[in-house]
Amino acid sequence: MDSTILTILIAGAVSLFAFAIWQIVAPVFDPSKKKLAERLSGKSHSGEAQPAKQAKSVVQSQATGIEARLLEFPIFASLQKTLLQSYPDLSLNRFVQLLVISAVGCSLVFFALSASLLVAVVSFVIGLYLPIAVITNKRNRRQRQLALQLPEALDFLGRILKSGHSFSTGLQMMGSELPVPLAFEFRRAYAQHSLGVSIEDALKEMATRIDSSDFAFFVTATLIQRQTGGDLSEVLGNISGMIRQRSRLQQQVKAKTAEGRFTGYILSAFPAVLFIILYSMNPEYASVLLTSTDGMILLAVSFGLQILGLFTIRKITTVEV
Repeated sequence: MDSTILTILIAGAVSLFAFAIWQIVAPVFDPSKKKLAERLSGKSHSGEAQPAKQAKSVVQSQATGIEARLLEFPIFASLQKTLLQSYPDLSLNRFVQLLVISAVGCSLVFFALSASLLVAVVSFVIGLYLPIAVITNKRNRRQRQLALQLPEALDFLGRILKSGHSFSTGLQMMGSELPVPLAFEFRRAYAQHSLGVSIEDALKEMATRIDSSDFAFFVTATLIQRQTGGDLSEVLGNISGMIRQRSRLQQQVKAKTAEGRFTGYILSAFPAVLFIILYSMNPEYASVLLTSTDGMILLAVSFGLQILGLFTIRKITTVEV
């Protein structure tokens, strides 16, 4: 096999694997997530935030054997948090087994089809990436659903408190009356409280499963109210109104930046579409990029520049609200 193609395949496999790892560990280095963690449980006397340790202790208290040893490594602890936010009932042990099965299975299938060790190695990396891509996509979709359901849930809890019910009863009613997936989270929190876990700890662990600043505001307000007193139903109404206003602002910003995003997609797809049209009209002329060493190098460089340009346009058109 040509050395240029070999280099491109290896670089692609390494880049794909590095991207998968970054998708898992990126939330750990997000400064906004650290600020949310500080708001949830305050700071210790030494000034260090504690919620990450809290979340870790809850997970480790339920983990045994190999899973407990895996959680000692930061990458597996971050992977565990991603699983909690995407498939809460899926254990880390089971997911690691799925990773191994997917990677080995893809490697064996493609090795049997191609009889190439390089193809087997590349397919092994792809097999590792696919389950991570699935849980990452599931986490993003689930978090968006939770964010959309949160304002109505806060209004519902406020009405429960105004009618004279306790906060724990409100958790129980939210777990049975709200739509999924938010109902599942409140039902799980109430189940933990029924088994002896304090409401504060149940809400803090719930905040690790719902990666949302809006939900962090709700948990912070609840913790403060339980310590100092006050009308929690009125606070929940204010938070609900704030979430709705910010959601409307986000939609307006998204509409304003739609033209820039659409332009970026067109500019990214145009070279590939043009190459396909050119290849269909004159295959001998266009095939030089696919058959010669210089052509392969140019294709690799252009592909990298296209990805860089798409990423830059996305950063420009993404406005945090």
